[in-house]
Amino acid sequence: MKRTILTIALGIVFTTLTIACGKNIPPQTDPATTEKQFESSSEESSTDTSETLRKIETDDQALSAIKNYCIANNPELEDMVKSGDYTIYWEIESSTDNEIVVLFRSYTGAELRYYIDSVSGDTYVTEFVKGITDGEQRTEETFNALDYVDEK
Repeated sequence: MKRTILTIALGIVFTTLTIACGKNIPPQTDPATTEKQFESSSEESSTDTSETLRKIETDDQALSAIKNYCIANNPELEDMVKSGDYTIYWEIESSTDNEIVVLFRSYTGAELRYYIDSVSGDTYVTEFVKGITDGEQRTEETFNALDYVDEK
C-alpha cells in the first residue's frame, strides 16, 4: 500500500516538473515591434557587458581588495600594521586564471585564506590556527571582493 502511494506521488511530482520545465514559445509579434525590442535590448546588453567585464585582473588588485576588506571590518588593524608591534601581513599564496588565494596572517597568529573567484569576485574564507585546528576550516564568511577593489 505504501509503495503504491509513493509511486503515485512520485508520478505526480515528475509530471508536474516535466510540465513546468516545458518549452515556452513566445507569441507572434509585429516585425516593427520586434525590431524596436531588439534595439533596446542591444543598448541594455552593451551596458550589462561592461558591468560583466569588471573582474579582478591582477594579483595586486586581489591583495588590495583583501586588505581593504580586512581594514573595513577591523579599522584598528591599520594602526596595528603601522605600529610594527604585530606580525601582520597579506600575501598572494596562489594565482590562476580563475582563482586567487590571498593569505592574511592576523595579529592573533591565525592564518586566513581568502579564495577569490577572479571573474565574479565571489570570495570565501578559511581559517587555520596552529596548535588549535588540524587544518584549514572553511568559515561562514563570504563577500564579493570586487566591492573592495580600488577604482583607478
